[in-house]
Amino acid sequence: MSNLKYDVFLSFRGEDTRENFTSHLYAELCRKTIETFIDNRLDRGEEISPALYRAIEESKIYVIILSEHYASSSWCLDELTEILKCKERYGREVIPVFYKVDPSNVRHQRHSYADDFVKHHQRFGGKVDAWKASLTQVAGLSGWDSQVTRPESTLVSEIVKDILKKLNSCFLSNYEGMTGIDMHIEQIQSLLLLELPTVRMIGIWGMGGIGKTTIASAVFEKLATQFCSKSIILNVQQEIERVGLDHVKRKYLSKLLGEDIPSSEHNFSFDPRLKRTKVLLVFDDVKDSDQLKDLIGTHSNFGQGSRIIVTSRDRQVLENANADEIYQVGEMDYQDSLQLFCLFAFKQNNPKESFLRLTEKVLNYAQGLPLALKVLGSLLYGKTKEVWESQLQKIKKLPDIKIFRLLKLSYDGLDDDQKDIFLDIACFHRGQFEKDVALTLDSCGFSAYIGMDVLKDRLQCVDDPGKRSRLWKPSDIYDVLSKKMALPNLKRLNLHNSMKLRRLPDLSLCPNIEEVCLSGCISLTQVYSSSFLNNLNILDLYGCTEVKSLNIPSNILTRSSASVTLRDCHNLETLLISGDYDVWESFSDTVPNTVPSINDFYRLDISNCKSLTCLPTEILNSKILRKLSLGGCLKLEELPEIKETMENLKVLILDKTTIKELPSSLHHLVGLEKLSLKSCTKLKTIPSFIGNLSNLFMLDLTYCESLETFPSNIFKLKLTELDFEGCSMLQTFPEILEPAESFTYINLTKTAIKELPSSLQLLVGLEELNLHSCTKLKTIPSSIGNLSKLLELDLTYCESLETFPCNIFKLKLTKLDFHGCSMLRIFPEIPNDIGRLSSLIELSLKGSSIVNLPESMAHLSSLKSLNLSDCKLLECVPKLPPNINQVLAFDCPSIKRITIN
Repeated sequence: MSNLKYDVFLSFRGEDTRENFTSHLYAELCRKTIETFIDNRLDRGEEISPALYRAIEESKIYVIILSEHYASSSWCLDELTEILKCKERYGREVIPVFYKVDPSNVRHQRHSYADDFVKHHQRFGGKVDAWKASLTQVAGLSGWDSQVTRPESTLVSEIVKDILKKLNSCFLSNYEGMTGIDMHIEQIQSLLLLELPTVRMIGIWGMGGIGKTTIASAVFEKLATQFCSKSIILNVQQEIERVGLDHVKRKYLSKLLGEDIPSSEHNFSFDPRLKRTKVLLVFDDVKDSDQLKDLIGTHSNFGQGSRIIVTSRDRQVLENANADEIYQVGEMDYQDSLQLFCLFAFKQNNPKESFLRLTEKVLNYAQGLPLALKVLGSLLYGKTKEVWESQLQKIKKLPDIKIFRLLKLSYDGLDDDQKDIFLDIACFHRGQFEKDVALTLDSCGFSAYIGMDVLKDRLQCVDDPGKRSRLWKPSDIYDVLSKKMALPNLKRLNLHNSMKLRRLPDLSLCPNIEEVCLSGCISLTQVYSSSFLNNLNILDLYGCTEVKSLNIPSNILTRSSASVTLRDCHNLETLLISGDYDVWESFSDTVPNTVPSINDFYRLDISNCKSLTCLPTEILNSKILRKLSLGGCLKLEELPEIKETMENLKVLILDKTTIKELPSSLHHLVGLEKLSLKSCTKLKTIPSFIGNLSNLFMLDLTYCESLETFPSNIFKLKLTELDFEGCSMLQTFPEILEPAESFTYINLTKTAIKELPSSLQLLVGLEELNLHSCTKLKTIPSSIGNLSKLLELDLTYCESLETFPCNIFKLKLTKLDFHGCSMLRIFPEIPNDIGRLSSLIELSLKGSSIVNLPESMAHLSSLKSLNLSDCKLLECVPKLPPNINQVLAFDCPSIKRITIN
C-alpha cells in the first residue's frame, strides 16, 4: 500500500454536494496535505473511464458521500461497486458519509433512492441488483451522519481526524514485519528536530542493501501529513541518468507547487512561494553532492520547518552537502536478523525446530544485511533440508546474483586506482565466505567514502590475525587474545552481539586500538580498565545490561569525532574517567575551528543507565563535548559543577532524571542550543541565569511535575515555543519585562496557574496560547486583546474561570471554546466597534454556568455557530447575529426565553 498514489478517493454526486460539503471536505484534506483524488468534471458521461479505475485502484481510503440523489447517478453506483471490490480484494478502508439522508433509507433503498432505482430498471436491468447490494453493504459500514455530527464544520473536522487515524494505521501495516524499522524511524525523527522552525537536512548513510530506502520511505510516510507539501524521489542517480537532472528537478518542484512546470521552461528558478511553504523532501541514493546542490539550492529556498532527507552510500556526499546530522544504518542485530529471515523463509517469526542449525548458517552468511536475509529467505522458502544444504554450499563459492549486483554498485563507484587496490584485497580472501569480504570492506568504510589511505591500510597479511588492524571474527579474536600476543597493528575490535561474552580480555597489548564495539553483549559483566588506551576513539557498550562499572581514558574527552555509547546499560553504577593524560594541556583553543564538520564533534550517550547515580566531573568539563544524553538515568540526582566556559556543547538531554536543581555553573554552557528536561519530576525551579544562554532555541519542560516557578528572563531567549504541559505544581506566571518577539506558542495545559500577568501583551509574536485544563485559572487579563497575532486560544476545561474580558473579541480568533468552564457565569458586554471587527465564527459555552447572554451578542457579525448545550443555568438567549446558521442548546432546562431572528 505504501506505493499507492492517493491517500483518499472522494465519491460524490456533484449536483448535490460539489459546491458545499464536498468542496469543504476536499479543502480541509488538502490543508492537511492528504493526497486526495477528486473528479471535478461536470459532464462525466455514463461509463467510468480507465483513468478513474486506476485512481480507485491507487487509493488507500475511500470516502463515499451518500447524498439525497447519489443513487440517481449510474456513474456513482459503478464507482461504488468498484470501490467495494477493492475493499474486498485489498482490505482497504471505506468511510460512508450520510449527508442529509437517513442511513436506513440508503440501506433499504427507500424514498429518493427507491425513486431513482425505478428509473434505473428501465435502462440498466441486471446491473440494478448489484448496485442495490453495494448500497446495502456500504450503509452497513461504520461512518458519519450529518444529522448527528453538527455543525458541518465539525463534521468535516471529525472526518479528517478519522482519515488521519486510518492513514496512520495504514502506515503501521505497510511496515509490519520489517523488523527493527521502528527504532530507525524513532532515531531519525529525533535528529529531524521537528519542533524547530529552521530548515534541516538529515543524511541516511550505509552500504547497499542495508535498508536506507525502506527507512527513508517509512519516515516520509509517517511524517507526510505534518507538512504543507511533500515529495520523494527514489533512485536519484538512476533517474538523473535516465531523464536528466532538469527533469528530476522539474518533477519534484511541480509536485511541491501542485502545478506543472512547462518542459519548455529552461533555467527555471525556485518559486518564491516555496519560501513560505513547509515542505518534506526525500532524495534517495544520491551519489554526487554537486547534483544534490543543483536539485535543492540553499535551505532558504524552502519555508520554515522544512525537512530534507537524503540517502547515500557515500558519507562524503552528505558531508559536502552540509547535512545537519548523518544517521548511519548498521547491520541488523541477531534477533532482528532472525525474525526478518524467518518471515521470508518460514512465513513466521521463528525458525522450524528441524531447521535451527541451517538457519544459524544463513544468519552467519548474511551478517545482518537485510537484502541478503530477504533474498535468501525467499530462495529457501518451502525447500527441503537437502536443498538448504546444497544452496548454502553454493553461495560459499558464488553469492546470490541480486546481492552481488547490489554490492557491485559500491565497487563501480571507485576510481581506477581504488578498483585495483580493492581487487588486491579481494584476492587475499579467495576461498572465504562473501560475507567476510563484505564485513572487511564495511569495517574500512567501503559502504561510505572510500579513500586511498583507508584501502591501503587493508594491504596486509590476512593469514596472520595478529598482524591485522581489524578483528571481527570471534575465532580470530579468541585466538590472538588468549595467546596474549602483542597486537601493535590492531585498531578496531568488533564483538557486537557476542551474547555469551562475560569478560572483555585485557587489551593492554593493543596500545594503538581506536575502536571497541561491544554493543549487544548482554552477558558482559567485566570490562578491564581502558585508561591506558590513549588512542581510543570509539567505545560502544549499547545494551550491555549487566555491566556495573566502567573506566574510560580521560584523553578521549579531547578528541573530535570520538564517541562513547553507554545507552541502555541499565545496571551501570560507576563511571570513572582516569589516566595520566592531561585533558586541559592537551586541548588547543584552535581545535574546534579545525574540525571539518560539526557532525564530527564528540558525543556521549549514557541514556537509560537506570542505576547510575553520579557523573565524573571531567565529562561536563570536556571542551570538545557537543552532545550529552542522560535521558532515563532514573537515579541521577545532580550534575557536576562546570569549571570553565564551554562553547561547543550544543545539546543536553536530561529527560526522566531525578535532578532536583540545575547547577549555577550551567551558565558556562554558552553554546547550548537544546536543553531537554522532560519528565524531570523532582525539578522545582529554573535558575535565572537561563536567560543568559543566548543561543538556546529549544527548551522542553513538559511534565516536570514538581516545577513551581520559572524566571521572567526566560523570555529573553530566542525560543519560539515554551511548553509547560503537565507541570501540575506550576502556579505562577512571571511578569514579562520587555517585548518578546520570538515566542509564537505557549502551552500551559494541566498546570496550576492561577492568573496571567497583564504584561502578557508583551509577547507580541504569540500565535497560539493553550490553557486547556488550567483548573485554578480564574480570570484572563484584558491585555490579552492586544496580542494582535494570536490565532488560537484554548480555554477548555478551565473549571475555575469566572469571566473573561470583552476585548478578547478583538483577536483574530475564528473559534472560541469555553467547553467545560463550569464556573463561567458572566458573559461581558461587547461594544459595537469590537463586535464588527471580530473574526469569530464559532463560539462554544457548552457546560458553562452562564445565566444570561448580553444583547450585544448581536454585534458579533461573523458568528455562524453557537453551542449552548449543557448550560444548566441559562435563562435567556437574546437576538443573535444575522449570519448565524446554527444554535445548539441541548439539555438547557432553565431557558425561559429565546429570541428568534
